[in-house]
Amino acid sequence: MTYSHTLADQLYFNDVLAIALNQANQASDPYRPVWHFAPQFGLLNDPNGLAYFNGEYHLFYQWNPKACAHGAKAWGHATSKDLLKWQHQPLALAPTQEFETHGCYSGSGLVNGEKLELFYTGNVKFTQGGRTAYQCRATYEAGKQVEKKGIVLPLPEGYSGHVRDPKVWQHQGRYYMVLGAEDLDYQGKVLAYVSDDLQQWHWLGEVFGHGLNGHHSDDFMLECPDLFPLANRHVLITCPKNWIERDGEKIETFDVTYHVGDFDYQTAAFAHQEGVLMDHGFDFYAPQTFADQEGRRILFGWMGKPDEFEAYQPTIAHGWIHQMTCARELTLVNGRLKQLPVAEISQMRHSQQCFTGLSTCFAGLSAELQLHDLQGKELTIEVADDLRIEVDSTGLRTVRRNLKTNQWQSIEWQGRVESLQLLRDHSSLEVFINQGEAVSTSRFFGKGFGVESDKGFKVSSKQEISATCWQLAQ
Repeated sequence: MTYSHTLADQLYFNDVLAIALNQANQASDPYRPVWHFAPQFGLLNDPNGLAYFNGEYHLFYQWNPKACAHGAKAWGHATSKDLLKWQHQPLALAPTQEFETHGCYSGSGLVNGEKLELFYTGNVKFTQGGRTAYQCRATYEAGKQVEKKGIVLPLPEGYSGHVRDPKVWQHQGRYYMVLGAEDLDYQGKVLAYVSDDLQQWHWLGEVFGHGLNGHHSDDFMLECPDLFPLANRHVLITCPKNWIERDGEKIETFDVTYHVGDFDYQTAAFAHQEGVLMDHGFDFYAPQTFADQEGRRILFGWMGKPDEFEAYQPTIAHGWIHQMTCARELTLVNGRLKQLPVAEISQMRHSQQCFTGLSTCFAGLSAELQLHDLQGKELTIEVADDLRIEVDSTGLRTVRRNLKTNQWQSIEWQGRVESLQLLRDHSSLEVFINQGEAVSTSRFFGKGFGVESDKGFKVSSKQEISATCWQLAQ
């Protein structure tokens, strides 16, 4: 059965169109990125349905077009020829059917001939309490509207209503799906299914979670799983949900980790190494990867988190909130995942400046800064009056002023810093340490420093350093 073009869909699309028309004459926005993807209006979160299809890169994404707040999510859609310039496309999925009443939640894309297959979670909350989830399928053909095909997998027995975020891929003529889940003992698990036709899915087993392959944790949910081959191994990315105590309060975590291992397609067993934190900044969550036409494994992440600080972001006054990271290429080197900006980003470089000395300023709200041969030297890079990067012999710290409390907070990566690559795009900063060995991703909203407010980076060191800076423009 096909569900598109219903009256409910049309009414939803009309509502979004009316909002778009009201947003058309926004005042100048100092926070909007030049080349990172951001929504025209409303709230953006998880990247979904990533694919290279019909000669273009496709980025679908979780979107609430009706408010800068979380709610019943739809899927937005954008396309690009080069991963830099994005064209907004018509809304792809709206929560209008009985199996998705409270949102078309995250999922993935799979190129299948002349169609792009889309899989997502239909989220349903019951009025009397509780919830359920359905894994759903839709298809997209170039130049046409996305067509919903309905439910392909109901809620499996033995798990709570928190089963979601299907990642689907093909291997040796069969299709595989992993799902994030919470079992009835409140333990996070990754589940695997197999199919021969993308419609009928059969249980394969539990891939990852407490008690499996020597892994032990008290995570109560594993969101947004992504399992993919890389350099003759497999990498599993998850977003483990847990609780920590902070200032006497119970706070929900929003971390992202990866495990390198070997996946058994017959039994779903995943023998893996210890987990590694993927980001050491303040704003990185729910990443997803895909293989492009060149065979590169490319990642986008949500540059945000659904934490208590969201409501204080000043972009809300301009009618939007959150953005994506840059496109990053993943490689596996000596069992460790490396992230680096895709090569296309170098196409935007112009107005190169080189410096050797102790301290300097580089202008530019959209700029790239590289520092090499640091050899553990101590230095500080000020980006705005609410964000700075500190480097010393122990590692790198990202220091940011809390939007809610106005207090300074820091997140640390421990290790010897040999090189840095920093990408700034108005209100975002991505820091790549040692050629992608580690990354720090953060948003910021403060003013420039010093007398001039257009400085992009202020670099200070007690030892001589060398730096190169480029302006970035499309």
